[in-house]
Amino acid sequence: MMSTQKQTMVKFGLGLLAAYLIVPAAFADINLEYRVAANPWWVGDAVEVGLYAVSDNPGDYQSFSAIRTVFDWDPTYLDLLQLDQSGAVPLMSSAFPVADAWDLNEVVPPQDGDGLYQALANFGGPVEATPEGALITTFLFEALLPTPATPVNILIEGGDPMIDTAVIDGEVPGLNVTGTLTGATITIIPEPATLGLLAAAGLMRLTRRRGRD
Repeated sequence: MMSTQKQTMVKFGLGLLAAYLIVPAAFADINLEYRVAANPWWVGDAVEVGLYAVSDNPGDYQSFSAIRTVFDWDPTYLDLLQLDQSGAVPLMSSAFPVADAWDLNEVVPPQDGDGLYQALANFGGPVEATPEGALITTFLFEALLPTPATPVNILIEGGDPMIDTAVIDGEVPGLNVTGTLTGATITIIPEPATLGLLAAAGLMRLTRRRGRD
């Protein structure tokens, strides 16, 4: 039979193990967010949508080795042009994978309203996600038509077969530390010249109506 002292030590050890297993999981998540540089945008503008990795621990940085996002948008209003790494964290690779196995990127960049993006940190150099958010890349879209709101979403999963959005920890190989996923909403308005023509046309109609009266 185990002595009281040994029982206490075993309980203490199990408690430490439980804390070791539970606490990192509670503070391990890295959230992914799309952030729009401005709103609204004119028709014809290159719309900038930044992808940010955000530590869910307000007081600490958390590292990652890779990010994979499944995303979608409405190609009626936005045409995906390219990625822009200006101001982003250093990465070994930031790209839309070519001919991916999940049938998401039919071309590069994808054009049909959904796609797959992948970021890889340098070997031995994981990237830190800050509480304020680390810029991973910027998606550039062309604004096509006016709309009060069109979304760009980070999806939990997508493709055929399905693949999930994932953030891989920078310390523990293969550990998925994906937190919350937040999309962005874009407002597009007619370009100034079009607004001027619409205003002029409205004024002419009003003048004619008053003339008939």
